[in-house]
Amino acid sequence: MIRINDVVSERYKILASIGKGGMSDVYEAKDFILKRNIAIKFLSESALKKVDNIIRFQNEARFSSSLNHPNIVKIYDYGEHQNTLFIVNELVKGQTLKEALDFKGAYTINETCSIMLQLCDALIYIHARKIIHRDIKSSNVFILPDGSIKIGDFGISYLLDSNLNINENKKIAGTAQYLAPELIKGKVNGTYQSDIYALGILFYELLTGVVPFDGNDPSDIAIKHIKEELPSPLKLIPSLPVEVEHIFYKATDKDLRKRYKTVKAMRDDILNLYKNKKAMKQGRSLLARIFGLSSN
Repeated sequence: MIRINDVVSERYKILASIGKGGMSDVYEAKDFILKRNIAIKFLSESALKKVDNIIRFQNEARFSSSLNHPNIVKIYDYGEHQNTLFIVNELVKGQTLKEALDFKGAYTINETCSIMLQLCDALIYIHARKIIHRDIKSSNVFILPDGSIKIGDFGISYLLDSNLNINENKKIAGTAQYLAPELIKGKVNGTYQSDIYALGILFYELLTGVVPFDGNDPSDIAIKHIKEELPSPLKLIPSLPVEVEHIFYKATDKDLRKRYKTVKAMRDDILNLYKNKKAMKQGRSLLARIFGLSSN
């Protein structure tokens, strides 16, 4: 059991609990050597009982430790302590996009484009290293007070052309609300285009405050991704520029031949929208247009 003031690996002093979940417990700690505060995540006692959880934790450490990008949570160290595993990463002083959305409802078109451009940069970087994230969602992305974002949680990431990936007994990896149809059908384990699909869902969520398909039963949600047409974000926010609809549907097209082939192609369209002053002006909220408020 981890306690406050415990010292891990003769280097990290536990200062405070940050959060607890089904898979892990996270603490803020002091690095004696580099004299900085860090976050240290321990695999929980219950999670240790399943081999798949151990492999996922090890995968996250292995995949993430090699990454160095301003929009990705940096992994500094990993190891074992008191019969469990731990990962040391940078201490992110911010909240997740999910937490932010729960508080503010939705982001403006300007804010959304800024967030999406940064997310695209991070995905372009990891895809260049043949890593598929497989769990892009609002609760896995942190937003800092200055508006910069950092993506984390590479626990179910997939490395192309590798025998190091977790088999998971052919289970579908990911979160139902963001799963691409081809993943649900079991046709692939993960591709660049499946990450792009999840980016498209997150694009919708940032603008509207909700995901296109939701509910209590993951199976029902998954079936909707396969059989039903995704609703347009303009139905919820009619003031959004039509370019938003184009980007959303091209990122989430069920036909892989029509979906964006690369994150860069999606990024280019978002950047063009961001630079389109006329479209961005049209995308201001109703209150902004009535009272002349800034959309930033």
